[in-house]
Amino acid sequence: MAARKNKKRRSRPGKGTQDIRHGPTRDPGPTGTVGCYIVLIPMLVLGLAIVLIEVFG
Repeated sequence: MAARKNKKRRSRPGKGTQDIRHGPTRDPGPTGTVGCYIVLIPMLVLGLAIVLIEVFG
């Protein structure tokens, strides 16, 4: 029985294995930055409140 030939993977010309694959970006967009501020501002307020309670309490 004859051995099967190994099929080589056909890659597109100009595409090496070291190339960066450009998939969908992780850019959150304008709603993502608003959500970031919604989380960031209360955290800062809580931190400031804790510091003030420790200093003046």
